[in-house]
Amino acid sequence: SQTDRARTEGEKSATRGITAGTYWKLSKGKLTLWVSISALPGYMLALPACVEPMTLAALATGTFLTSASAQTMNQMYELDRDGLMHRTMHRPLPSGVMNMEEARNFAVASGTVGLGILSLGCNPLTAAVSATTMVTYAAMYTPMKVLSPYNTHVGAISGALPTLLGFTAALGSGLAGSPWALHAAWLFSMQVLWQMPHFYALAWIHRADYLRGGYNMFPLTDTTGLATAAMSKPYLVALCAMPVAASAAGLASWMLPVGAAVPSYLWWRALRRFEENPNIANCRRFFLGSLSYLLATLALFTGYARVDREQEEDSASGKQIVPVEPAWRVSLVAQLSELCPHEKMRGDLFGLMRDGCPFDSGKGGAAA
Repeated sequence: SQTDRARTEGEKSATRGITAGTYWKLSKGKLTLWVSISALPGYMLALPACVEPMTLAALATGTFLTSASAQTMNQMYELDRDGLMHRTMHRPLPSGVMNMEEARNFAVASGTVGLGILSLGCNPLTAAVSATTMVTYAAMYTPMKVLSPYNTHVGAISGALPTLLGFTAALGSGLAGSPWALHAAWLFSMQVLWQMPHFYALAWIHRADYLRGGYNMFPLTDTTGLATAAMSKPYLVALCAMPVAASAAGLASWMLPVGAAVPSYLWWRALRRFEENPNIANCRRFFLGSLSYLLATLALFTGYARVDREQEEDSASGKQIVPVEPAWRVSLVAQLSELCPHEKMRGDLFGLMRDGCPFDSGKGGAAA
């Protein structure tokens, strides 16, 4: 089996040399980097005051290491199947560059160190959420990939859990009762929905390879691509509606759906092209469009999410609802306003315009 081959050839690894690139591949470095990025928006939004560089570094580093551990365990479990697939047979284990013991040591070390960093550098709850992510990914999603096509649904939950890490790093156990709890739920739900069309596209592109490896996924029985496009469409509809729902619920300014309209349109257009002409090239564009959509949505939500809070007024009107925003964002907006053409226009008109910049999401907002 491929396991025996890895063990035999892995004995030569000391001669061949295991480099940093070997561990990057074992960690699925690009995917792990995306996991780390998805943990950051929650922290940048919910932090109670200014950014704590050590906490932010602990969050990013700990998330990266725990994801690297989970990805390594995934490859250890799928060693034989990876050896059958063209896109995975050159990974460190099936190629024999690294043996199972070396991979196991790396998984244990990176997981232990990562959880320790999250626990000490952030808080124990953040480490617990990360541990849950590792367990659901390595012990639930990975075995299910050959048992049920619903493995993608389980994987989507596991893949969305890192969005909660930033919130817990900032608020700890106070997240549940904080005004940012609904924002955490929104971000988690968005990433769950996003992963379905993302991985459906990936599975269809590599359909022959996944069949060769013995995996069980819905797109693998789709010979034309039309079923994959049809399965993806409801998720894109929901994702297009989510920014509007967030603003309507007071979770963000209305600039969120305005900004999200562009990446949503581009991803929807890629889906339409794949639907009208289902081939590998169009499906790959649809897949790549999912990546740009996610990055844009994370950035937009970080820029425009807010909470509304009642604030006492001196006038007889009583209380006023004001948006509360992260301190770093209030400071950044104040600095950038000097360069904003809308603010300059307001100055040129001697203050006749009450609100100079239409892109200021939190006029009158307070720092969190």
